[in-house]
Amino acid sequence: MTNKVLCLTIISALALLIISPLHISGQNVSGQGLKTVVIDPGHGGKDPGAPGKSKTTAEKNIVLNISKLFGDKIKAEYPDVKVVYTRSTDVFVELKERANIAKRNNADLFISVHCNSSTNSKAFGASAHILGPKSNNPKNTSDYFEKSKSVAQRENSVMLLEDDYQTSYQDFDPNSPEAVISHSLLWQANYGNSLLFAAEYDVQIHQSPYRVSNYTGIHQDVFYLLWATNMPAALLEVGFLSNPGDYAVLSTADGQEKIAKSLFTAFKNYKEKYLSLIHISEPTRP
Repeated sequence: MTNKVLCLTIISALALLIISPLHISGQNVSGQGLKTVVIDPGHGGKDPGAPGKSKTTAEKNIVLNISKLFGDKIKAEYPDVKVVYTRSTDVFVELKERANIAKRNNADLFISVHCNSSTNSKAFGASAHILGPKSNNPKNTSDYFEKSKSVAQRENSVMLLEDDYQTSYQDFDPNSPEAVISHSLLWQANYGNSLLFAAEYDVQIHQSPYRVSNYTGIHQDVFYLLWATNMPAALLEVGFLSNPGDYAVLSTADGQEKIAKSLFTAFKNYKEKYLSLIHISEPTRP
């Protein structure tokens, strides 16, 4: 073990001893509550994402529609909550900039919206992805940043479309000991709230319009976006464009509205539970 790694190990261990009890007991250090949410419609511009049967039903367009419907519902119900989009039009936004938008706005929650795709047309359903160890034993830090070979790998590959991506993402090495140690603290601090939102989404999205399948549920993966935002965050796959049943929902205005409603109900439930944990009451509305 190098001196650098040993130093990081000691610092992280000491910090975890200080911060973890606050996280577990549901205390909020800043006491600000849930003031800002950043909604990230995946892909965009030169990056269409998963293909649909037409240009209008490419992933980038579907997730933009759903994200804006979702954001509008938050604004209508909670005018005190600031809603920020990483993109509101069909433009390409670099992964690093998406994370930076969330950090610049001091977001309390980051939600990235995507559609899934598979060579197996029978794969169906929605899933939630949060940053976390793939091992069942979270104390085993060697497994913490085990590289995913499925969804995370596909979503992370978007960085290859960026200019000079080798320089921009040189610090992102999921398998390096330094990455494991230096980011374990941030994972511990945000894991509980990320999981809470993901669980609410998982419940709501499977009431309507999707059934549960082997591809659904809550997964822990190494997405660059979740790694870089350093806040409670989830990447949501809202269905498979490659599945005829899911596509029938994703490609229609009615289906997109249903998904947006599921996202909003998940956010609403999360917000209520989150504020309850940090002992803050919702403002009284006229």
